[in-house]
Amino acid sequence: MTYRLALLTAAEAVRRREELIALCAQAFGGSPWHEPPLGAVRTVDRLLDNAVRRDDFCAAAAYAADDPDDAGAALLGFAAGWTDTALSGDEPTFELVELVVAPGSQGLGIGRALHDGLLVVGSPGPALLMTLDVPELTDRYTRWGWKVVDRLRPGKEERDYVVMRRA
Repeated sequence: MTYRLALLTAAEAVRRREELIALCAQAFGGSPWHEPPLGAVRTVDRLLDNAVRRDDFCAAAAYAADDPDDAGAALLGFAAGWTDTALSGDEPTFELVELVVAPGSQGLGIGRALHDGLLVVGSPGPALLMTLDVPELTDRYTRWGWKVVDRLRPGKEERDYVVMRRA
C-alpha cells in the first residue's frame, strides 16, 4: 500500500474531525486500548480543543491517495503534539500527544513515518510521551529511541501508564 504524509494545521485538523474520530474509534477499540466509541470522540475533541488554542500545534496525517487534499483520500494515520510542561514538570518539552494508525494499515511503516515526521517539525530537542504500560507499545517506542522515565496511574485511570523520553 502506498501512502503520503501531509502536515496539518489546527484548522485542517478541525475540518477532519469526523475522520479523526472514525480513525481513533477503529484503532482504540481493539487491543491494547479497548476504548468504547465515545472514548474516540473525547480523545479527538480534547486534542482539537488544545490544537486551536496553541501556536505550537503540529500534526501529520497519512493518506492512501496521492493527493492529500483529495476529499476522497482515506485517512490511514495521524500524529500530533506540542510543547508543554505537563509531563516534564518545569522543562518546556515537545510532547507527542497522539499517534494512531488504522488497524488495517498497521505494520506498513506508517506509524514510524508519522512519528519521525512529526518529531522533525515539532522537536528540535528532547521529547516526551505518555502511553499505556504494555509491552506492545513500550517495546515499539523503545525501538524508536525512547526510554521509560516514569510509571504512573493518572487521575481515576484503572490502567498503568509510562512516560517516555527521547533525547
